Amino acid sequence: MSEVVGSAAGGEKAAYTIPEFGADHGIGRSLVYEEIASGRLKCRKVGRRTIILAKDAAAWRDALPEGRAA
Repeated sequence: MSEVVGSAAGGEKAAYTIPEFGADHGIGRSLVYEEIASGRLKCRKVGRRTIILAKDAAAWRDALPEGRAA
């Protein structure tokens, strides 16, 4: 069940649900919650739903360490 939380200009998502964020970033739901609990990933609550704003997703990606060349 994939739901669109919202969209910004240009067709980009304005926010992700937890399952959408995990699927779009190639990580599991439990790791998403670990990142939120550690404070590295910001989230918001809308009623009972937890969402991650696109700007917070971008900030999380930007803060990831760079990979090493093999």
